[in-house]
Amino acid sequence: VEQSWYDYKLRWEPKEYGGVQMLHVPSDHIWRPDIVLYNNADGNFEVTLATKATIYHEGLVEWKPPAIYKSSCEIDVEYFPFDEQTCVL
Repeated sequence: VEQSWYDYKLRWEPKEYGGVQMLHVPSDHIWRPDIVLYNNADGNFEVTLATKATIYHEGLVEWKPPAIYKSSCEIDVEYFPFDEQTCVL
């Protein structure tokens, strides 16, 4: 699940910091969006791991935590194999 957002508190001028334009920081050191899979099939709602986030000098934060999601949804196989299924997560 790739996530990105802007955080104005994490902006800086590269020329004031030796030309540094981006940083990799532990994701638990910054604010992260709370993402929950509501139709979770295994009862485990924790989807975040201790991974690094990339912060760019404009305040852009990119976070790509690895995740395995187990979900369930109803399917209709009446027209199998010519059917199409949609499962909302």
